[in-house]
Order: sequence, then C-alpha cells, then structure tokens
Amino acid sequence: MIPVVAGSRALPMIPPTGMAIAALTVMLWLIWSDTIRASRSPAVLYAVRVALFVIVAAILVLNRVRYPFLFSTTATVLVVVVALVGAGGAVYFARRLVNRA
Repeated sequence: MIPVVAGSRALPMIPPTGMAIAALTVMLWLIWSDTIRASRSPAVLYAVRVALFVIVAAILVLNRVRYPFLFSTTATVLVVVVALVGAGGAVYFARRLVNRA
C-alpha cells in the first residue's frame, strides 16, 4: 500500500521512486541530446536548463526531508543520484552558457 500524506483525501501520488526515475531520465536525456547536437542552442535555453536541473533536484531533496516516511532506502538513494546529476547537469549547462558568450 502506498502511504499518503496525513489529512489528504486525494488519490495516492506517484511513488517517490517513480518521481526520481522520471527526473533522472529527463535529465540524462537533456545532457545526452546536447552532447550530440551539432549546432549550439540559444543562451536562454541553457539558462532554463540550469534552472530546471537545480529546481527539480531541490524539490526531490525537499520532499525527502519533509516527508521521510514516504521514502524507502532505494528511493533515498535515487534522490541522492538525482541531486548529483542535477548539480552536475547545472554546472555543465552553466559552463556551456558562459563559454557561449
């Protein structure tokens, strides 16, 4: 049974493991697609990607801290991996943004 947040009458949310896997998939796909692209993306896209990586990683870490009872050991490990990929991806795109100028 999937635990729900106390006082909530809504349907159960997506499990934390699913959120982490989905975020990791999108992050890795964005990094991969940028590495194989021959042309450079506009600077605003790099800035949006930096913000996206930081925000998604922060939301997952915040949820882990705020609702620890929803996270199994596997989900916690995945959140750490997503946070590391998020930080690394943000640095990657920030360097691409700076080198563009």
